[in-house]
Amino acid sequence: MFFATSRAISWAAVASGVMALVVRTAGAPVQAVQAAPPAPPPSHWLSTDTKAHMAALTLIAGYTNALEGFNFDGYGKGAMIVSIPSGYRVTIVYQNRGEYPHSVLVTPYAKKDLREGWPIAFRRAVSTDPANGAAQGATQRFSFVADKVGAYAIICAVSGHEQLGMWDVLRVTRGGTPTVAVYKGRSRG
Repeated sequence: MFFATSRAISWAAVASGVMALVVRTAGAPVQAVQAAPPAPPPSHWLSTDTKAHMAALTLIAGYTNALEGFNFDGYGKGAMIVSIPSGYRVTIVYQNRGEYPHSVLVTPYAKKDLREGWPIAFRRAVSTDPANGAAQGATQRFSFVADKVGAYAIICAVSGHEQLGMWDVLRVTRGGTPTVAVYKGRSRG
């Protein structure tokens, strides 16, 4: 909310360490707006069972307001990079907290910028009804075996959403352990 120039705006740190915006107007009550708590570290979104060669990735659409809410777990435009060894069974638990319908589809990285008709990289590596997406509050779960080494994109396949930055990276590697990291030069919420 913006106020006229006759009103003074000052920043103050509250005891908890969270920044608050304090707005004072002549004769009006004081309003304070607290900043959102920091997002969990990227490793929070991935759990693994290396003996069983299984990984579970949680993807929450619209987790933050980054990219106007067109993000997974607060990241977009390839900022979150998930690495999975070839042969692992990957389960994606997908939840839509965003204002708009969203979906999840894993496609070859080189095909991520298509406007529609993205090929599915692995059998069953897609949420239900990817072109129309799931409504706010919906949760879906799907599993696939990451059996081809290479670079892939995790995208929202609702029309226009990938172009708005709603995509991250899946790398399928020869060996190693599953990891998730953030590329500092890209968008983060």
